[in-house]
This record gives sequence, C-alpha cells and structure tokens, in this order.
Amino acid sequence: MTGSKSNIFLTFDRAEFRRGAVAVLPLWMGAFPFAVAYAIVARAKGLSALETILMSLTVSAGAAQLAIVDLVGDNTGAAAILGTVLLLNLRHVLYGLSLNEVLPARTEPPRPVLAHVISDESYGFTIRDYLDGRGSPAFLFGSGVSIFPSFYLATALGTVIGQIIPDSERLGLDFVFPLSFLALLLPLLRKRTDFLVGVVAALIALGLSRVTSGGLTILGSTIGAATLGAALRLRQETAR
Repeated sequence: MTGSKSNIFLTFDRAEFRRGAVAVLPLWMGAFPFAVAYAIVARAKGLSALETILMSLTVSAGAAQLAIVDLVGDNTGAAAILGTVLLLNLRHVLYGLSLNEVLPARTEPPRPVLAHVISDESYGFTIRDYLDGRGSPAFLFGSGVSIFPSFYLATALGTVIGQIIPDSERLGLDFVFPLSFLALLLPLLRKRTDFLVGVVAALIALGLSRVTSGGLTILGSTIGAATLGAALRLRQETAR
C-alpha cells in the first residue's frame, strides 16, 4: 500500500508540507490568544468546558465560534445561529474561488481535504506564496494543519482561565481578532489596486457596522470589495 494513490499521507510533497507548516508558525502567537479569548468568552456565556473544546474541534473557525457563543448567551434560536455562521463563513467560498485559479486540476491531497483545512491564515500564506512564484497544494495543506494544534491547546487553556476570570471584557481581548487579520492582510497589499480594494472594504465594513450585525457587515464588505476587485481586474485585462 506504500505506493497507493488513495493514501493522501504518502502522495503529497512532504518538503512543501513542512515548508507550509513552518511558514505559519509565527501566527501561532496570534492564534493562541485568539483561541484563549474565545474560550474565556464561551465560559463566561455559560458553555461548559467540554462544549467549548468540542466546538473548536468540530468548527475550527474562530469568528464563527465567537458569534455562536454570543448568540447562545442571548438565547438566540438555532435558525438565527446557523444563518449568522453561514454569513460569517461565506468568505471561505471566495477563498476557494481564488485558490481555484492557481491550484492544479488534480491535487495531492485531494481538493476536499484541502478545503477542510483552509483558514484565514492558511489562505493568506498560500496565496502570498503563489504570488511569489511558488505555492503548491502541499504547502496549503501544511499551513492549514499547522495552525490547529495551537488553536486546540489554547482553547483548553482558555477554559481553565475562564473559570478564574469573572469579567473577560476587562482584558481587552477584542483587539486580538482584528490585529490577527490585519497581520494576514498587509503582506498581500502589493499594488495600488490592492490598496484601493482594501480601503474600500474597510470603509464599507465601517459603514455597515453602524447599522447591522457582524455577519452582514462581513458579507457586505466582502461582496463590495470583491466586486470592485473583479471590475478593476477586468478593466486591466481589457486595456492590454
């Protein structure tokens, strides 16, 4: 079975996997406090330690997990929770569409496996690697898998801290989340159009945040910025 193409752990490029795994190690410092903050908030909202840890193991999406615990704490219905999480995670569809342009038709590991490990961090590093003229499915796989141990360990630690700290808001942990996303975004802004799309996304998000919920804010700014980016790209290609 050593040469079996069905075994994804034997067929992908291990050197590229290791390169991807090592590349995201600096972001462990961001993912760790992110997950700790999530766990503290979850415990403050009434979730048990087991529920808090299981959500990280099964959902593995920090923004969605925070939305869930906030909604559960407010006794929101299941349909509203599912709808909010869907809106928050629609960006992963855009991640997939973006990577579809650079990934080969057949990948090792297979595309469903790669889709499962895509996160904000792994996408950011992989697309930057492709922009640098490198990039590979194995790199994406390594960068995606690498971030999980830190997130899971930090969640477990946060459940313990959450039992000790009565008021998690005093820690100012809200700043962890936007800063971690900003660290992923800045290296990708290389052209004037990149900066323009980024500024437009920020302005849309700022405006929507004053009148609607977090899920709709993310969705609206994503769609607006993606539409602008697609229009600018089409204009550039037409001008050639």
